[in-house]
Formats: sequence, structure tokens, C-alpha cells
Amino acid sequence: MKRIIDNELWGKTLISLYRHFGVMANSIDNLIKQIGISSAFRHSIYNSTIIDSNKILELTERKIKIINLKVIVEKALNKLSDKDLKVLTLFYIDGVNYKKIEFLLGINERSFFRRKELALARFSCILADLGFDASRLNEYLHNEKWIMNTYFQVVNSTASKLESLKKSKDQYRLLKSVLDDFNYSINRSYSF
Repeated sequence: MKRIIDNELWGKTLISLYRHFGVMANSIDNLIKQIGISSAFRHSIYNSTIIDSNKILELTERKIKIINLKVIVEKALNKLSDKDLKVLTLFYIDGVNYKKIEFLLGINERSFFRRKELALARFSCILADLGFDASRLNEYLHNEKWIMNTYFQVVNSTASKLESLKKSKDQYRLLKSVLDDFNYSINRSYSF
């Protein structure tokens, strides 16, 4: 069960970041150009050349990771049903408000959230089937701070939602027991 939840948290993280992958890859290209241009105007000191080369190699490796993630997310999205694809694309990639999505798809609020959660679960399963489950993603992305920060935000958000749901269930149980006691006392006082 924990593995499934971890996979879903990673699925939510990756689909939330998908729209930023292209921008990040372009930013890395610009950084590489800046390093290359600035190194051309410096004196050719052996040490600075090695440092610049290492920076360029590190940035290139990061870009490869980002492009790989983009391709993996696209593969997983392409394996989804049209219904699931629409919900996830509109909500996570296009950033459309859930009220607008409800109107566009002709569904009510409860159906939207249920459909979104099911689509996200399917998306996460497909990612795992493609070989990118939670453990692989943790290992693959542990040095990408911006991705890991987003992942931890998703984890913390989910944990707080689960905690409030647990409190709601506890409050519900308490209220139900009070009502049951109340009904019991009423029935008892009117029984002959």
C-alpha cells in the first residue's frame, strides 16, 4: 500500500512539473551558452577551463534528465484513456480551474474529483510499468532540488489532507456515538 501511495505522489509531482520541463531545458541551454561565451573572453587558465567544462557537463546531464522525464510523462499520458487524459491535462498541465473542467466535461464536482484521483492513480501505475516507480524516481532525481522540493510539497500537502480527513472521521464517529446515545436514551425513556 505504501508503495502505491509513493508512486501516486511521484505521479502527481511529475505531471504537475511537466509544463516546466521545456522551460527548464531551455534555461539550461542558455546557462551553457553563457558559460561557453564567458570562458572565451577569459585568459585560458587551465583551472578555469576544467571548472567550466565540469559545469557544462553537469548542466548537460541535468538537461538529459529533464528531457527523459518529459518523454516518460508523455509516454504515460499517451497510454491513458481519452477521459483520463482530458482530466489530467486540463487540471495539471493547462492549469484550468476545476469548475471550468466540470463545465467543459459536463460532470459534477464529486465526479470530477473522483475521476481526477482515478486518472492520477492510473497514470502512476503506467509510470511504474514503464520502470519509473517511486524508488527509481527517488534514486534518479535525488540531486534535482527543485523536483525534490516539489515532491516534498506534494507529500506534505497530501499528509495534511489525510490528517484533516482523519480528524473529520474522528469527529464523525464522536458525533455518531453522541447521536446514538441520544437516540438510545430517547427510546429508553419512551419505552413502557
